[in-house]
Amino acid sequence: MIYFIDGELIAEQGDVRVYLYDGLLHLDIGPGHGLWMVESEIEELSEQIGDLPRGNCLEIGLGLGVSAKHILSKSEVESLTTVEINADVISVQNMVNRIDDPKHTIINANGLDFILQTDNKYDFIFFDHYSIIDEDTLEILSTYINAAKRILSENGIMLAWFDPYTPEEDAEVFFNLFKRNQV
Repeated sequence: MIYFIDGELIAEQGDVRVYLYDGLLHLDIGPGHGLWMVESEIEELSEQIGDLPRGNCLEIGLGLGVSAKHILSKSEVESLTTVEINADVISVQNMVNRIDDPKHTIINANGLDFILQTDNKYDFIFFDHYSIIDEDTLEILSTYINAAKRILSENGIMLAWFDPYTPEEDAEVFFNLFKRNQV
């Protein structure tokens, strides 16, 4: 499968590319992966996350760093650890949308492995995946949510990116997944 974004290629590392189109950054990981992120999603992201980030925060998935920047912009955030499995994503993100904040740490690792191995507690955990919710995504999120309960502080909050283009029946399952797994 080949993905094409009509825009100016401004950064590339391995199979990760960032295009500039209509003044916005677009992340493309492919071929075959189909993961992409658009900088303009900050509006939906801001609505979904709002002012909830506080204390020590964990983000699984980096993308363009849009959600990381949003989380770090909140005054009650003491630290943000971002775990990204793809080293090329980290490299490209640093090229085009670098985050210079002493409260931010990026770790190149598998998010689930990190959750299972850390003893740190987090007040806010955000699963920053970029795909329309489907059965596979729901199964993965369920695994992450169940594992992350151990590292979520008392009264902590867990959220995941919700793609507004998700079909209605999968959206209901997604929201129920978080309701059932409230800590």
